[in-house]
Amino acid sequence: MKALLSVYNKDRIVEFAKVLNELGIEIIATEGTAQELLTSGIRVMKVSEFTGLQEMLNGRIKTLHPRIHAEITTGEIGIVAVNLIPFDTTRADPLTSMDLGGVAMLRSGIKNFEHAAVIVNPSSYNAILEELRKDGELSHGTKLDLARDASQYLVAYDSKIDMVLKRMK
Repeated sequence: MKALLSVYNKDRIVEFAKVLNELGIEIIATEGTAQELLTSGIRVMKVSEFTGLQEMLNGRIKTLHPRIHAEITTGEIGIVAVNLIPFDTTRADPLTSMDLGGVAMLRSGIKNFEHAAVIVNPSSYNAILEELRKDGELSHGTKLDLARDASQYLVAYDSKIDMVLKRMK
């Protein structure tokens, strides 16, 4: 199994990734997350190595790639840990802070929750690791709960975007 880690909020990510490695789970990570893990001595493959394509537009496009979404769909990527770049409503052009690839990965994870656990909250890491250690996999119920959390997370994110769009002329 593989885990794809792309987190803005890096709380607990090093500890989470370390245990995933110990469990034999291959880690793929976006540039910033990969750098954090590599600095801590954790084995990781950068998304650009995985896809064969370098990031584009100063890092704004990196995970919108068919290989990523195909492997989430099939469960080859069985863990999708993503939290988004905060949507900054105070900027002159707030839409420039909108996360694209992270949203797409979350939606892929939600759609395919039976094959992939989609994780948005670092406070979930310990329980997930505990279940993986104990059972070797995550239960259907755990993956469904995680998909529900991710869905609520996206609703909150999208509502901020909707608010900004409603104010535009």
